[in-house]
Amino acid sequence: MLTYEMVKRLCKNVRGIADDTMVFHHVFVDPYEHAPKGLFVPLRSGIETLNIAIEHGAIAALWQEGEALPRYVPNQFPLFFVSSPLQALEELLDAYGQWKKTVFHLTISSHNEQNRSYDIAVLDALKRLQQKQICVQGQEGCDRSC
Repeated sequence: MLTYEMVKRLCKNVRGIADDTMVFHHVFVDPYEHAPKGLFVPLRSGIETLNIAIEHGAIAALWQEGEALPRYVPNQFPLFFVSSPLQALEELLDAYGQWKKTVFHLTISSHNEQNRSYDIAVLDALKRLQQKQICVQGQEGCDRSC
């Protein structure tokens, strides 16, 4: 499973509780996705979406360096500061995508897609990452259910 320590290896600047044994069952980009014990990766303004992601199970998040933090974020909530959440997501997928007990949710809900909440470049990058994820799972002999 993907752990706090593994994410910290890729994202050196961290705020919040430091628990190297914390386990992430999900990595998700859509704040409306139900993802208990999830690591949230905001692909647009995190200020607008982090609270929703927390309500849906996020126990930590990647955060765009330089973006203001919302007042509602608890001090102990782990935030991994990165220059690009999308690039950090790709690095996580490359490094740990084969882990069978961590689910990478790389889709945007139809609600967000219809509202055009994400630009075309982000959607294209997500499609590319989805293909990469399928290839990684295929190489490991893993089907979509694992």
